[in-house]
Amino acid sequence: MKTLRSISAAVALCVASITPSMAQGTTFVNGNFAGGSLANWTTFGDVLVVGATKVVSLTTASLDFDDDSPLPAGFNNNSGTAAVDFFFAPDLAGVSIAALDAAGGDFTYEGSAIRQDFYATAGDVLTVKFDWTFLSAEKTVNGIAAKPDFGFLAINGSAVKFIDALSAPAVSQFTGTFGDFSNVNWGWTGLEYTYTADATGAVSLVVGVADVGGYGLTSELRVDNMSVTAVPEPESYAMLLAGLALMGGIARRRSQA
Repeated sequence: MKTLRSISAAVALCVASITPSMAQGTTFVNGNFAGGSLANWTTFGDVLVVGATKVVSLTTASLDFDDDSPLPAGFNNNSGTAAVDFFFAPDLAGVSIAALDAAGGDFTYEGSAIRQDFYATAGDVLTVKFDWTFLSAEKTVNGIAAKPDFGFLAINGSAVKFIDALSAPAVSQFTGTFGDFSNVNWGWTGLEYTYTADATGAVSLVVGVADVGGYGLTSELRVDNMSVTAVPEPESYAMLLAGLALMGGIARRRSQA
């Protein structure tokens, strides 16, 4: 009987140690920017929650330059904070300029981003989901394809471009002022990205927009409905199932006795 109790206690301890890892990713919060809040997010550059549905807007608009001449300087800036100028900054939200250059395929000049750090367990497969729409004045410049601004996702500093001004849907192009576009069909697109945590601890999640090839012509990325979920590594499932099977075997033997 003492041996059975010892085995049961050991199995229960094993299950208890595995179960928390199956719930990781839940430390990520406020992916819907509820009530217009950017709580739990760190912002960089021109970032603002806009519209009745509370989506986050990120632009490449400065305050001191005529990005969209003949419109005045800062005309398409939403927050009153200029996009981060990479001439003065080595990174954007902890993502190196070199990583952004590589993602965009050319030199990046300025940009804006949001960042949230959350906890994950080594081996967890993280699934990041969000909806986005992208507007840019940079589809062409005098009839010539521009070096396209782009939207990116970065996890632990590794950047991936998911949209740029040349591949953006036609509905997402504009000329002149942004405004709130409350009556525009934004053409929202869903994105899903997976990442396997290589260590237990904090994971940085960054979403942003970057200006490629110069400071001119503003682009805007809007994001909503962000979520992060985690699936444990297969070994965790195997250990949990083995533990449950052992507990079931113990229960059967005790009932037979």
